Amino acid sequence: MGITEFMAAQLRQPSGWFGSLVMSRLLNRVNSQIVDATLAILDVRAEHHVLEVGFGGGSALSRLVTRTGTGLVEGVDVSTEMVKRAEHKFQREIEVGRLRVQLGDVVHLPFRNAIFDRIFTINTIYFWPDAEEGMGEVHRVLKQDGTAAVAIRSKEKMEQHAVSKHGFRLFSPDDVADLMCRTGFRNVRVDHRDRDKWYDQVIVVGSR
Repeated sequence: MGITEFMAAQLRQPSGWFGSLVMSRLLNRVNSQIVDATLAILDVRAEHHVLEVGFGGGSALSRLVTRTGTGLVEGVDVSTEMVKRAEHKFQREIEVGRLRVQLGDVVHLPFRNAIFDRIFTINTIYFWPDAEEGMGEVHRVLKQDGTAAVAIRSKEKMEQHAVSKHGFRLFSPDDVADLMCRTGFRNVRVDHRDRDKWYDQVIVVGSR
C-alpha cells in the first residue's frame, strides 16, 4: 500500500497508533474552519440535544460541550481508536453526563426516532456505505423542526487531492442538497465559502 492509499484509509477510518496520535490531530487542524462555520450555522443553544456523526479528533465535541449547558452532546464514530481517544480526552464531561460517545455507523444509528435538536457531520459522507440510507437515518433521529448540516469539500476541490482517488465518493453542493431533499428534509440550503482557496467549505443545511 502506497502512502496516498494509506492516508486515504486513515481518513476513512483512523486506526492504530497513527490514527490515534497523528490523524486525530491532523483532522482537528484541517477541519478547524469548517467546524466553526458548521456550528455557527446550526445555532446550537444551551438546551439542545446534539449529535455529531463521525467526530474524528473531537474538535467539534470540544466546542459543543461549552455551549450546551443543560443539553447533551453525543457522538458516534466508526473508528475504535477515535472513540477510545474521546473517552479519555473527555472523561470528565462523560462522567458528569454532558457527553456520550460510542461506536456507530450512519446507516444504523443507535438511537430512537426524533430525539436530536441538531445533527451534523463534517467530511464523512464521502465514506458512507450508502449515502441515501445514511441520510435517511439522520432524518429519522432528528426532531420535528430540528436542523441537520452536512459539511464537505466540494467535488471540484477534492478532485485536486490524490487521496480522493482511493475510496472516496465525491459530491457537489447540489448533490448533497438533492440527497437531503430526497430523504425528506425541508428548507434545504447551501452555504459555500472559500471557493477560491485550496480547501473550500460547503455546508448544506435542512430541517425536518
